[in-house]
Amino acid sequence: MHITRFVVIVILIPMWWLATTGLAQNVTTVSFSIPSKGTGLEQLIFHQEIEGVKFHTEDTTTSWSLYQKTGEDWTPQLSQIQKGRPNLLYGRYDDTGKQGEALYFQWRREKAKPLVGITIEDNGKSFNFIYHDSLLMSYRYVDMPVPDGVPQVYSRSGFVHPLKTLQGNILTQIQPGDHYHHYGLWHPWTHTEYDGEEIDFWNLIKEEGTVRFSDVVSRSEGPLFSELTVLHNHVIHPGRGEQTVLKELLTYRIWTPDEAQDYYILDVIYHMNPSTNKPLIIKKYRYEGFSLRGPAHWNDDNAELLTSQGKNKSNGNGTRAKWVKVTGPGDKTGKNTVAMMTHPANYNYPEHIRIWPTGTNEGKENVFLNFNPTQDRDWVLEPGHTHTLQYRVLVSDQDMNAQVLNDLWHSHTERSISEVDDPDDDTR
Repeated sequence: MHITRFVVIVILIPMWWLATTGLAQNVTTVSFSIPSKGTGLEQLIFHQEIEGVKFHTEDTTTSWSLYQKTGEDWTPQLSQIQKGRPNLLYGRYDDTGKQGEALYFQWRREKAKPLVGITIEDNGKSFNFIYHDSLLMSYRYVDMPVPDGVPQVYSRSGFVHPLKTLQGNILTQIQPGDHYHHYGLWHPWTHTEYDGEEIDFWNLIKEEGTVRFSDVVSRSEGPLFSELTVLHNHVIHPGRGEQTVLKELLTYRIWTPDEAQDYYILDVIYHMNPSTNKPLIIKKYRYEGFSLRGPAHWNDDNAELLTSQGKNKSNGNGTRAKWVKVTGPGDKTGKNTVAMMTHPANYNYPEHIRIWPTGTNEGKENVFLNFNPTQDRDWVLEPGHTHTLQYRVLVSDQDMNAQVLNDLWHSHTERSISEVDDPDDDTR
């Protein structure tokens, strides 16, 4: 696979920022420069705080425009102001092939043309991320009905399905007959302990625990990315003296792909806080955590798995990895790939992975994988602390080779993508 243009999230240290007109709170132009990374790539993305400039609270993405100097001209670039953090600015730019060379920019206060790359639509049951009238991802916030004859306890909310490629190929399934508790892209904990009692939030049939959507915290759309932040409750003893013991702030962020791309990027960030004065202990177990159940038409005969360490479906289970990808046929077109990436800030990084090895489930409908930070040790989630995990998912209509995935993993990990990390976080 040959890619000449792709979005890379690059975090650049601010140099000197100059307000060229008026006082800091009334600037109309902010000039700055950043050093080239020497990649020669187009459509990279930076985000950083603007030092010494206080933007008005009414400023929005449509109030400011980004320009990059190319030769003697100033070329418009896509930009966005982070909602709720008006000094946190994002922008696309074109890099040069000479490392350290100064790249010059201007943020200009001007009335820009409103632009949204990805819209988020609420249909009364799910929030749908839409790009060019096509569904990319659906987050379900209403309990999903179970198939006829299946116990009601298997119903739950707070998961992603379907997850689709830009060309509409499906990459997830829910409630498969072999595991009714599998829900697309989701992340429950299997073996936990609360107040001396073992609680399973994964195997719903036990009726020990479940995870529920609670509330929408924020929802924003923009030219560079659109994101949804929701609150989940981890509930013990559902339906019988139930109690919420863990609250989870979960953000889904999809970056708008460049028109030349055949893939897009989804970031998933969750912040966990025990909601009582007792800890929740995530116990050592072979499967739990950030997980994906692949589509029904993927199996041993047509799906190939590869990890960052060169492991595959036959020998990758239980190994550590920075990323893991699966490539298989699309239900509509060509070959599709889904790649999941971890982050160095995560607990027990790089996490072990759980995959269904070759031959599992009689070789049929057997693509299942997860990042499991507690496969070899316990993790104590202490009250009064925020415990954060973050992952990146790449969704492509083609195969993605190891070099491309390594490059994208490095760009993902130059700095935390989360903008709401607790400074007292002890997840390391």
